Amino acid sequence: MMDRKILASMLIIGVASMLLGAGTVAYFSDTETSKGNTFTVDPGPDLKIKDSGEYWSDGIGPEWTLSDMKPGNSVYGSVDLKNVGTTADHLEITCNYTIDDPPGPESDTQENTPADDMAKQMIITMCVYGSDGWWINCLAGTYTDDPPKPPGYTADDWIINDIDSDGKITLYDLKKDPLDNLPLPDGWETRFDMTLKFSEDAGNEFQGDTLNVTMIFTLNQHPSQ
Repeated sequence: MMDRKILASMLIIGVASMLLGAGTVAYFSDTETSKGNTFTVDPGPDLKIKDSGEYWSDGIGPEWTLSDMKPGNSVYGSVDLKNVGTTADHLEITCNYTIDDPPGPESDTQENTPADDMAKQMIITMCVYGSDGWWINCLAGTYTDDPPKPPGYTADDWIINDIDSDGKITLYDLKKDPLDNLPLPDGWETRFDMTLKFSEDAGNEFQGDTLNVTMIFTLNQHPSQ
């Protein structure tokens, strides 16, 4: 009978031989790297605006100012726009506003008048957008020529709708129904013209009040572009 110590030694040698055999089938490998890869985001559209005689900038002062206005008074203003950045396909125009309603004359029949109430008295009597050769009438949704239509264009984009059905197109309507998909391709200069009239129907509740309006012009690019 084989001695147990000899048998144990033979088993150990056998296991070692198996491990040694497994090591001999390893594959050679070599790893290299690709360095310095960068992914830079397109800077995107860059909208500049100016008024008559001013420089292109990121913002301008008031274009529509009417002091001591009385029912029926009107004011006209215009803004030039230009995309100096990369590809964009549509411009949006809307507004926002606040109201100052200080303690007024005795005939002021309402304290803390809501801003929307006064905005509904600021009637837009003329609103056009365009450039040399073509103009869009934003009260009718019509245009004098056929400018390039950006993706997603519908005729309703270029008109301010009477949101509150009061028979007037006002700053309230422009805020609630912004103009959209207005074309402004790279390098083009366009102009927005608007005339506002303080409604003849405005009552004494607006005496001494001031409506502070911010016109908002936003240049966008559709995500698919």
